[in-house]
Amino acid sequence: MRPIGLGFSPFHAKLLDNRPEPDGRSVGLHKNSSVNQTGAAELIDWWPIAVAAVCAGILMPIGIRARSIGVDEADSARKLHLVATSRLGGAMVVAACLVALSVASLAGPMGPSGSLPLAVVALPVVLAGLCEDVTRRVRPRYRMLAAVGAAILASAFSQGIIPRVDLPLVDALIPHLWIALPLTWFMVAGACNAFNLIDGANGLAGGTSLIMFGGLAAAAGWTGDASTLNEALVVMGALAGFLAWNYPRGRIFLGDAGAYFVGFMYAELSIRLVARNADISAWYVIMLAAYPIVETLFSIYRRKIFHRTPSTSSDALHLHSLIYRRVTLPAELRHPDGDRSRANARVAPYLWLHGALCFLVAVAFHQNSAALWIGLAAYLAFYVNRYRTLARFGGKRPWRRSMALERGPDVIERPDVL
Repeated sequence: MRPIGLGFSPFHAKLLDNRPEPDGRSVGLHKNSSVNQTGAAELIDWWPIAVAAVCAGILMPIGIRARSIGVDEADSARKLHLVATSRLGGAMVVAACLVALSVASLAGPMGPSGSLPLAVVALPVVLAGLCEDVTRRVRPRYRMLAAVGAAILASAFSQGIIPRVDLPLVDALIPHLWIALPLTWFMVAGACNAFNLIDGANGLAGGTSLIMFGGLAAAAGWTGDASTLNEALVVMGALAGFLAWNYPRGRIFLGDAGAYFVGFMYAELSIRLVARNADISAWYVIMLAAYPIVETLFSIYRRKIFHRTPSTSSDALHLHSLIYRRVTLPAELRHPDGDRSRANARVAPYLWLHGALCFLVAVAFHQNSAALWIGLAAYLAFYVNRYRTLARFGGKRPWRRSMALERGPDVIERPDVL
């Protein structure tokens, strides 16, 4: 249904023509794109995924050796790493994805789905993130504007418009572009920021992203959505190549460019998955991303409401920071040969469990929006309880004595956060 009362410009018409239909078909620019219903076994050409993984693995040493640019110094208490480390891992992930998607588009296994344009329209936010990685001088507002710009391009050229949110009152307004477009752009920019916030420990953002893209790939597989499945797996391949160098020793970081790219791709592939498959609840992709979403919303609350500081300010009070300083670091400091780098690496598995739990709930109830709402509420309660426990030293902890004995830049005092 076309929105009414807007006075369409040619640009509006182009956006609307590029919008996916609820039954999975798309019109306009991608009207030849269709969902392959031949079964998951016939959907995948595995070599593009291998190409992405191998390319990422080969490119990472280039970023590691680029000591003169894009280096994250270990110069503040909020940072968990101990030595200067390259932030160019994300740029290598983007390059690996572009290579794999380009080769796949030329060879034709993905079909005319617009996969390469989706990766290309991400370049504005990737370049903004890369500038921040190299210069450390790009303000958050400009990076968010770049994310919105990339979302606008995706809306125009890659079917990137939210089709539904499975809320009756909101869905009645979604056909109006003046509602659908800002909501879409807000979601995409929020996803970019959320992935950036959880990129604070070795393997955390990369491993969590693998779980989330695995959820997209699983849903695309059982619904027969060939292009979404292949694109999700290509990103997973690139992330796997990155993790081989990032975890556990943290030899290279994802950086803002990589976090923004991964967040952008997750948001856009989520939009495409929901648009093409009426059997998938829109809340499925939200449940998959519950950990970074809750982390982002809680960080905004903590900074803006509780501390009355700008929501874009940095701090050392993320959940992964508290796990490091309250759990893994004290455990290492109890031993004479305790390794702080090992304490960093032990943070990610705790939060991978969060991602895995959200994955299981999402898959189990992928058609049931009400159950997914309950799952989100339960995870929010679990997150807040866990955060309060760590922030307030809830209960008697065997490691409290070691914390009292070890006071240094890596161990923060009780944070007044709740």
